[in-house]
Amino acid sequence: MSAALMPVITQAQVLELLDSVVDPEIPTLSISDLGIIRDVDVHCTNQDIHVVITITPTYPGCPATSVIEADIRDVIGRAGIRNVSIKNQLQPAWTTDWITDRGRQRLLEAGI
Repeated sequence: MSAALMPVITQAQVLELLDSVVDPEIPTLSISDLGIIRDVDVHCTNQDIHVVITITPTYPGCPATSVIEADIRDVIGRAGIRNVSIKNQLQPAWTTDWITDRGRQRLLEAGI
């Protein structure tokens, strides 16, 4: 693919896309609101765009992690980016302190 035809994506756009990915166990929350997104890096070269997303699952071995990773790949892929890496970072461990204010509000509205 020529550089002129390559899609361009910024870190802010990736974060916006990730906000549409819901937690499979608590679908009233996005993974952004849940606070599991730790970092997003966008690497651009003349021939490729590579997005690296670091997440911290809510607990090690969380069965929803594979679903979340597939949903992340899907939403980024629909934006035209095929080269996506997802890193799992277990330290520091996820904490409910990482839930956003919007996420806390959505949990309250859902009765959780």
